[in-house]
Amino acid sequence: MIRFLLPFAVLLSAASSLAVELSIVRLGAPYLGQSLLPWSAAIASVLLGLTAGHVLGGLAGGEAAAPRALRGRLSAVWLAAGVTAMAMPALIGPVAAAFAADDGFGLDAVAAIAALAAPPSFAAGFVSPLALRLAARMPRVALPRMVGAIYAASATGSVAGTVLAGFVVLERFGAAGLAYLAGGVWLLLGALMLPTRKAAVVAPVYGLVLAAVGVLPWLGGKPCLVESRYTCIRLLDKPLAGGDMLRFMILDEGVHSASDRDHPRRLHLGYAALADRLAQAAFAEAAAPRALVVGGGGATLPRAWAHAEKPVAATVIELDAEVATLARDIMWAGRSGRLETLIGDGRAVLRALPARPGYDVVLMDAYRSRSVPPHLVTAEFDRDVAARLPASGVYLSNVIDRADPPLLALSIAATLAGVFPAVDLWIAETPAGGTTNIVVAAWAQPERALRPSHLVVDATVMEAGDAVRTQQVTWRRFDLEAARARWPQACAAILTDDWAPVDRLLAGRAVCDLKAARR
Repeated sequence: MIRFLLPFAVLLSAASSLAVELSIVRLGAPYLGQSLLPWSAAIASVLLGLTAGHVLGGLAGGEAAAPRALRGRLSAVWLAAGVTAMAMPALIGPVAAAFAADDGFGLDAVAAIAALAAPPSFAAGFVSPLALRLAARMPRVALPRMVGAIYAASATGSVAGTVLAGFVVLERFGAAGLAYLAGGVWLLLGALMLPTRKAAVVAPVYGLVLAAVGVLPWLGGKPCLVESRYTCIRLLDKPLAGGDMLRFMILDEGVHSASDRDHPRRLHLGYAALADRLAQAAFAEAAAPRALVVGGGGATLPRAWAHAEKPVAATVIELDAEVATLARDIMWAGRSGRLETLIGDGRAVLRALPARPGYDVVLMDAYRSRSVPPHLVTAEFDRDVAARLPASGVYLSNVIDRADPPLLALSIAATLAGVFPAVDLWIAETPAGGTTNIVVAAWAQPERALRPSHLVVDATVMEAGDAVRTQQVTWRRFDLEAARARWPQACAAILTDDWAPVDRLLAGRAVCDLKAARR
């Protein structure tokens, strides 16, 4: 019977390996986000673990190992893979805390969190060599056919694990649930493969592991209110004076929206208040103002515009249906009848929308603090936006970038300058270093643009002890010439669909030299 079940067991093991790869990225997302770096590190960690396991698994098989001994070794490696996979959710928080820095998490934290996927991958790497050695020791087995079946099962399992984890398990059970499921599969395989004589010895170990599963969820990292296909969604409520309430929507590692329950027009995030001031200049010239927001999040700004004295018909494009549902039902965006939400990728939906009647304001707010969708910052996308703006319109882009120098924001502005005649960077007066919000404004006509030297807005900040208070924030305007003067050594890249190295720019690494920038 085992000769028929062996390929199926290899399939399940391979599926669990790919589930671990997806799980570690999502477990780390509340700390690291989901940019190219965590994904690359996770893939490398899993592949390195599997490779080392394959090599040592071939050696562990031995030249003359009996089938019973090989079954015992397979059972042991599946047990090890299951235990280490189930430990990942509990270890995420302590590992992240150990590598936390004042300005967030660096490459060392990315590598350390990704390394948590290496032990289960290493153990799983033993499976194929041991399974092949076991098949070779079986009587009356057509070895070439069995070898082909095991390899096919491994590849099929990898595909099945990716599909089931990404499209089914993550949304229903979350990243921790995915890790527990992968670990549980390995434990089950280990129990079934265990030789009968060893069962009495190993059974207590399995009992302890299964008992620990009930404790592990309490030791994990930051819990998600909802874990969607794309992000970990959390909410944070803060009381305000007079009994009001401020609700933050946190997507993965960063605050994305802050909505005032009782006063929709009151904007608490500095960049949102600034974007509103700039947008009002465009709305003022429209008889029936319209706005398009790419990346809705909690829909704070479109909700505010819909409740203005001169109401704005706002359309929101949001990739994540779960985020859109929470924005409508829990962030109070659904109380306005002038707010429409379209689910899909921002660029694909924009292209499907008619060019006319167009929008007076287009706001790009699909960024995270550690990632940017590259296809939403290119010259080709900018031209799609420009085609839907009237002469008095403005395209606003909220960029989260390094404060000094803001290489991504400078590159976005330089790219926009090839499409729009007037482009400004608005930068808050904050200490140098770390990351900050930068609003890039691109105007269809310079003479209709709002371009003072600075603007002052109110913003809500949290003090030590989580108390909130309001402070004024001054935003300075820099056109491209002034920005080049402020950062003379910075090089702005022109971003295109063919080449948009946003992760490198966010990491503070220039992508072109000064000679290329001057040409």
